[in-house]
Amino acid sequence: MQESAAVCDGMRDFYRTFSAHDPEQFGALISSGPGVSAIGSAPGEGHDNRNDWIDAYAKEITQAGITLEGDTTLQGWSNGAVGFVVDEPRFVLPDGSFLPTRLTGVLQREDDTWKVVHLHFSVGVADEDAFQPAKST
Repeated sequence: MQESAAVCDGMRDFYRTFSAHDPEQFGALISSGPGVSAIGSAPGEGHDNRNDWIDAYAKEITQAGITLEGDTTLQGWSNGAVGFVVDEPRFVLPDGSFLPTRLTGVLQREDDTWKVVHLHFSVGVADEDAFQPAKST
């Protein structure tokens, strides 16, 4: 693996496209290959195929006016046509409120464009707040 400005640029393109609320452009930056998936930060939130992800984006994100802003911590690496990113972007609502997240993602170069194969968002929560009590037997 080597550091890759091109993979970072691909992720920044994804952020800009996500925030443009154009499902066709959004779909153009999602890989057309197998294994496309996204894991959201809420329980049960995510998509395990390209079409479901694009449909949900068109119905939910564009309607809500949510944007996605990358952070200055964006890092990207590549090995041939495969790359990955690590970042701390935030989802921003039209009223300015935001959800800070952590992100890892896999991108693949297709037709000279870095396209998203997989994204995993999480929200940092203190361990003591996340632990669940043991079930009584």
